[in-house]
Amino acid sequence: MHTVRPLRGAARRTVLLASVLTAIGLVSGAHAQPSPAYPTKPVRLVIPFPAGGPADVLGRAIAQRLAEKWGQPVVVDNKGGANTLIAAQEVAHAAPDGYTLFMPLDSTYTMNPALYTRLPYDPIKDFASISIVAKQSLVVTATDKTPFKSVADVVAAAKASPGSINYGSSTTSTQLAGELFTRQTGTKLVHVPYRGASEVIKGMLSGDIQVAFDGIASNVPHIKTGKVRALATTGPTRSAALPDVPTLAEAGLQGYELVMWNALSAPAGTPRPVIDKINKDVVEVVSRQDIKDQLKVFGFEMAGTTPEEMNETIRKETAKYAPLIKELGLKLN
Repeated sequence: MHTVRPLRGAARRTVLLASVLTAIGLVSGAHAQPSPAYPTKPVRLVIPFPAGGPADVLGRAIAQRLAEKWGQPVVVDNKGGANTLIAAQEVAHAAPDGYTLFMPLDSTYTMNPALYTRLPYDPIKDFASISIVAKQSLVVTATDKTPFKSVADVVAAAKASPGSINYGSSTTSTQLAGELFTRQTGTKLVHVPYRGASEVIKGMLSGDIQVAFDGIASNVPHIKTGKVRALATTGPTRSAALPDVPTLAEAGLQGYELVMWNALSAPAGTPRPVIDKINKDVVEVVSRQDIKDQLKVFGFEMAGTTPEEMNETIRKETAKYAPLIKELGLKLN
């Protein structure tokens, strides 16, 4: 019969250390186990605009393809109004489990903080970035009732008679496009705000405004009929929807660039493995040629970024637009 002697000194410490390491290994192993498959039930995609508009078309195109990829419905929930605040606030308070997603416009995160004294959400703390999914240039247009056939024509007329040209816009982004234009050209245009892109078109066709800065999709039909002339686009490169139209930089405004974008976000606290899964799948979806072809007519150029790249874009554009918004005294309540 062998006598078991109590462990002493170094031997005892060795056994204790081994026990601790084993426990840590078991815990780490538990965390290293793959998470359950995502998604296992329908996913809700909140779009902060009414049904039928370009953002809705974009969201539904992506939702359809993600649903096919995931084998689960991706249900579009339109929550328009209040400059995207209604939808943003709802998503900010949703469960961070990956089953509520949000498709914000760039201004939701980069401009609204400067526009509202009391914003009902924090663009950084309340959301987890997934990916920028699409970008779109704006288009500078003139009505066929004017003699303007180029950006140079508008600039010359505005300098010859300051304040004689009215320009329309339907969002903060499009108004800022006009303000950046007047600053860079040293001209004075009179801003006329509208509630939507369709109202801007009505203003153009009626002659209430002579020039506009707005989205491409609503203008394409009227550009084709000749009622509206496309003078330039606002992005760094020509738009695939209007390949014959020069950029403002090409038209002489070196360095001018304003691009709107749509993204995919989730409530803050959504597990990173879920974020990574969605990111991987949505980047694959928006890289497909069929979705690029479907959305080109709306002026969308499909994108696909990492969450970190999206966060950096938000940071840079907030720094770019906030001072201008403050200087112009733009405020919404």
